[in-house]
Amino acid sequence: MKKNYLFLLLIFAFSNFNVDAQSDTVQTFVFSDSTKRSGIFKFPSINEKYRKVLMLYTLKCYPKVSKYDNKYPCGEWDYLTYTLVTAKDGNVYEIGRYITPYGINLSLGPNGFKWVYDVTDYQNLLRDSVKLSAGNTQELLDLKFVFFKGTPPAEVIKINQIWDKGAMSYSYNDLSSNKRLFSKAIKVETSANRLKYRSRITGHGHNSNDGNYPHCCEWKDNTHSLYSGNNLIKEWHIWQTLDCADNPVFPQGGTWPYSREGWCPGDRVKDTEFDITKYKINDSITIDYGITPVPANNAGMGNGNYVMAHHLIQYAKPSHSNDAEIYDIISPSIAQINNKFSPTCEEPKIIIRNNSTDTISSLDIEYNVSGGYKMKYKWTGKLGFLQTQTILLPIYDAGFYRGDGTNVFHCSIIKSNGTMDGYSENNSMSSPFKLPDVYKDKMYVEFKTNNYPNENHYVIRNSQDSVILLRDNLAANKVYRDTLKNMKAGCYTLELIDEGTDGLSFWANSGQGSGYLRFRRATGTNVLKNFGTDFGYRIYYAFIIDSLARGKQPQEPINTENEMLIVPNPSNGNFTIVTSGLTGQYKLEIFDAIGNLVYHRYINSEKEQDIEIKNLNISSGLYFIKLANSEKKIVRKLIVN
Repeated sequence: MKKNYLFLLLIFAFSNFNVDAQSDTVQTFVFSDSTKRSGIFKFPSINEKYRKVLMLYTLKCYPKVSKYDNKYPCGEWDYLTYTLVTAKDGNVYEIGRYITPYGINLSLGPNGFKWVYDVTDYQNLLRDSVKLSAGNTQELLDLKFVFFKGTPPAEVIKINQIWDKGAMSYSYNDLSSNKRLFSKAIKVETSANRLKYRSRITGHGHNSNDGNYPHCCEWKDNTHSLYSGNNLIKEWHIWQTLDCADNPVFPQGGTWPYSREGWCPGDRVKDTEFDITKYKINDSITIDYGITPVPANNAGMGNGNYVMAHHLIQYAKPSHSNDAEIYDIISPSIAQINNKFSPTCEEPKIIIRNNSTDTISSLDIEYNVSGGYKMKYKWTGKLGFLQTQTILLPIYDAGFYRGDGTNVFHCSIIKSNGTMDGYSENNSMSSPFKLPDVYKDKMYVEFKTNNYPNENHYVIRNSQDSVILLRDNLAANKVYRDTLKNMKAGCYTLELIDEGTDGLSFWANSGQGSGYLRFRRATGTNVLKNFGTDFGYRIYYAFIIDSLARGKQPQEPINTENEMLIVPNPSNGNFTIVTSGLTGQYKLEIFDAIGNLVYHRYINSEKEQDIEIKNLNISSGLYFIKLANSEKKIVRKLIVN
């Protein structure tokens, strides 16, 4: 039997973490001093091999009677916190970063709130006796490390801290003028086969000449660049457009929903990673960092700062030539980080990853819920070594989620590139989930606008993504009541959007007034569901009318020769609709998330099997692409970044 090892640094009492079903060995270390944030801890032997290492970062509020903070048990301010490991040679490495939430009137739940970090790259630092520090004393912290026995995608030969050790702060002026993080040549080990750049960058400070937005560098969206000599390797952005406003840790007692440069209050800092192997020359690689220059007309922004860690990961040759992984299940899920979009009755959403030498261009995926029927999907695309892709798994209807009542979703890779996958240990994953709330009474939606109704609209869709109800073009401070008529038994989704990203009421924007959203019983005045008003960007709520019938076993896999594929997906607005096996004329239509038609034309499916769509003047978001004639209708989702 395969064994997973759980090593735990615990800084307060904890609840059990359920390691995956294959686990039969758990080792636990307990530290009860709630002020202790560093120490030397025993980790697995360097002689053991692990395919994956996860760090589970669970934040908890102090008991209200705590001597440390009896006014704000969940803390008060958004502080930078670092997880640091001291290597055997004395060098300090940052392996993760977290920003604490605005804790005033915040609840993190009875067992705290958990974030998951993939620290597999750093596993050689987490061996034998390890000096480690994490967090601060504003909240309580459970820090757990889960080691999954097996073969990693590639052995890490060396980690280079490209410029400085640990996590360092740099002024925007110094970065812009290249006084810091200038070009540097790094020796590549003889046995290194792949090179990856991995960075962790957050912008801070409220600096400008005139005090007007955007202040730098918390509030300025800059372009970050990596060069090798005169060659631009990659440009990227770390701006958290909707990440903060969709944070499942809400509402917080501060300006939590506003977009920021590389971080959100009450969230882990996301790493940027990409392959740079081809820029190696002989036994070295030259790396240089660049950033959007300080604006000439606003030099005061240069007084802002960035906190950064830049690592070069040197890998041996990948362990397998054909190895795809189910990396994560986003939905259905009961993971706290997915709370804002759970429960759901929409398509399952998973992340796949290529862990192998070969580029992966196709995957055969099988999925079901316990006791339910199995479905198959053929994904096509292009993934290089350690690249990931988020994909939706099609279902015929929400009845897919009715199984034997245990509510566990299973997903497996059956084939990779048309053949058996070369490493089966990471091909499958399961996720427990909850079904949406059930309503048996007739009801209506009651929505009161605030002073800014132009920021809001709401829509209800059925499980086939058809719009049942849409409310937009709203008036200020008006109550709208929409009876949900002729609703067939099944699953539906309500989504309320606030383009201002500050909900229907928010302490920092009193000028918008307040509104509300409720479900009420059609006969009488009973409130069936009252939604919070300080929700950031959106309310997402799936619900069942009457009951959810068990779906029927499909007659054929969902991916047949009649499949319609969108490539690439997500897209920047330019994409290709790939079809096969269709005959005759079809009407092509593209709708936005609230049902507005944004594009349409007729196609001859026998002459236009690859339909190129270019330069659509559409904004980022979710779209639906439909091909239909009198005999067939095919609908696929498209995400535009």
